Amino acid sequence: MELLKHLTRAEKVKIRKAVVKELARYRISKLAAENSDNDNVAFHQMIEQAIERLPTPERFLIEARYLSANSEYSTDYHVYNLKFDPPISSVTYTKIRDTAMIKISLFLKLDTGVEIEHLIQTNYPARFS
Repeated sequence: MELLKHLTRAEKVKIRKAVVKELARYRISKLAAENSDNDNVAFHQMIEQAIERLPTPERFLIEARYLSANSEYSTDYHVYNLKFDPPISSVTYTKIRDTAMIKISLFLKLDTGVEIEHLIQTNYPARFS
């Protein structure tokens, strides 16, 4: 995603932290099955729709790293070396992860502290106007 070039490392970290927080909330609330009120169901559907819209490599990465039963014990290294077949490099993994995080944050309209929409309109006005 070309947008990655326009974000600083600190901005990418802010986005990733916000998305990881929501994914952890999703994973925990899925375990607590008794909390199946309408707000929880809507939240689950929103997260699931965001993940379904991702391209296959991004979806696989998010599911393997952040949504699996062992995700709290899994590391990025474990995912890019052992889960991907064939294994991918850490640089490729980081690009896929950061792109997926941006897409999820945009879909969920998360307040990440980064003006992603402004960056899109500034750098790609013809495509998104």
